[in-house]
Amino acid sequence: MERYDLIVLGGGSAGLVAAVGAAKLGARVALVERRALGGDCLYTGCVPSKTLIASARFAHMTRRAAEFGFAPLAWQFKDDSFAAITGRVRRVIETVGAHDAPEVFRAEGVEIIFGTPRFVSPHELEVAPQAGGAEGKRVLRARRFCISTGSRPAVPPVAGLNEAGFLTNEDIFQLETLPRTLVVLGGGPTGLELGQAFARLGSRVTIVEMGDRPLPREDEEVSAFIADVLRREGVEVLLQTKAISAERIGDGRRRVTIEQQGEQTGQPRGRQIETDEILVATGRRANTEGLNLERAGVRYDDERVHTDASLRTTAAHIYAAGDVTGHFQFTHAAAYEAALVVRNALFFWPVTRRADFRVVPWVVFTDPEVARVGLTESEARARHARVRVYRAAFADNDRAQTESAATGFVKLVCAGRKDKLVGAHIIGPHAGELIHELALAMRQRLPATALAGMIHAYPTLTQVSQRAGLDAALAQLQPYKTILTRYFAWRRGRGG
Repeated sequence: MERYDLIVLGGGSAGLVAAVGAAKLGARVALVERRALGGDCLYTGCVPSKTLIASARFAHMTRRAAEFGFAPLAWQFKDDSFAAITGRVRRVIETVGAHDAPEVFRAEGVEIIFGTPRFVSPHELEVAPQAGGAEGKRVLRARRFCISTGSRPAVPPVAGLNEAGFLTNEDIFQLETLPRTLVVLGGGPTGLELGQAFARLGSRVTIVEMGDRPLPREDEEVSAFIADVLRREGVEVLLQTKAISAERIGDGRRRVTIEQQGEQTGQPRGRQIETDEILVATGRRANTEGLNLERAGVRYDDERVHTDASLRTTAAHIYAAGDVTGHFQFTHAAAYEAALVVRNALFFWPVTRRADFRVVPWVVFTDPEVARVGLTESEARARHARVRVYRAAFADNDRAQTESAATGFVKLVCAGRKDKLVGAHIIGPHAGELIHELALAMRQRLPATALAGMIHAYPTLTQVSQRAGLDAALAQLQPYKTILTRYFAWRRGRGG
C-alpha cells in the first residue's frame, strides 16, 4: 500500500495550492483529480467568463465611439463572429492552463493521479483509473487528507427544465452561435455578468430573480444601482419572479413560464417567455458524490462539507478547502483556505490557526464592476450602535471624467466614535482593483479618515476613495466647528 503525508482530492485552485505547498515543505503528496488540473475557475468559471466579458465590453465601447470623438462605427455582428469569440475564449484557457499543466506540479514533487477517488476506510483511498487508463485501481494511505473537490451548478426544481434543455457555466462557453434571446435564471454574479455580456453582443436577455433585488449579498444601494444600469442597457430584470415551468416549442426554442411572487406592477402572473436558450445561474452545490465520505467519518450535505474554524472536518485527520466548504466560492478564498490547511494538517503548533474571514474582498465583473469588503450598511447597523456612511461619486473624479467612465460611487461604512472602517463598497470603473486599498485599511483596523491623510496620485481613480475619506475627516472635525469659528473671530478682532 502506498503511503503519503497528505492526499489532496481535487485539482482546482484549493487542491493545487495545498498540494504544492505541502510538497515544498518536504511532505510526500499525492493529488487525485478526476479530469484535468485547473478546476472550474480555469475551464468554466473566472477565465472564460472574463474573456467573454472583455469581448462584450469591446463591442459596447464601439457603440460609444462618438463619446470619444470618433464618427459612429458601423459595427456588425456576423454569423461567424460568436464562434470567433468563443474560439478566443478557448485560446485564453489554453494559455492560462499552461500554468496548471501536470508536469509543473510533478516538478515540485507532487504525484498527480488521474482517476475517481473514494474512501474505503478513514485512512485509505481507492482510486479507479480514468476511462481508457492503463493502470488498475490503486489504494493509497495517508496521515492527512484535504478534500477540495469544488462545486457545480445547482439546478432549480423547474418543471420540464431537464426536458427543455438548458445551459450552465459549464457549457455556455462552447456555443458557436449567439442566441437571439436568452433567459437567465438567477440574478447573482454569474447571471448578471453573463446576462450583460450576451446583451452587449446582441442577445435579447431576460434575467429572472426570485428575490427582491439582484446581487442579494451586496449592499442594497449597490444592488439597486446595477439593476438600473442593466435596464438602461436593454436587459429585462424581473424581480420577485419565479420560473415555474419550461418546455420545448420546436426549432430548438424553449418557452419559460414565470410567476410573480410579489406586488410588482406591469408583470402579469403566469407570463410566458419564448427563448433560444436558458442559462441556469441559481447557485452552486458541493461535489461530494462518490467520495464515500461516510466511510471516512466526514459529515456533509448538498451545500458543503462541514468543517470547524480550522477547516478540519468531523474526521480529525481530514480537512477541506475551497468551494466544497461552502464558505466563499472565490478562487482567492480557496487559495487562502488551502494554505491554512497545509499549516494545520502537517504541523503540530501549540495553537491551531483559525480561518479569519473578517476581510475578504470580492468582485462582480459587470460593467461597471461591483466590489465589496466587510459589512453592508444594514449589517453594520445590526451589529453596531453608532454607524456612519460616507460616499463619493465617480462623477466628481477627474480621471473618471477623462475616460467617460463616471458611473458609480464609493461607499464607506464606519462604526464607533473613531469611524473605524467596517465595510466598503464600490460600483464603478476598475472597482476590483480599487477595493484592495480599502481592504488593507480594514485589515489594519484603520479609521476612514486614514484615506484622507494618504497622498494619492493625481489624476487617478483611487482619489474617489480619498474623497470619501476626506468627508469622514470633515465629519470628525464638525463638533469643533463652533469653537474654531469663535477662535478665528477672536483672532480677527485682535488683528492677528
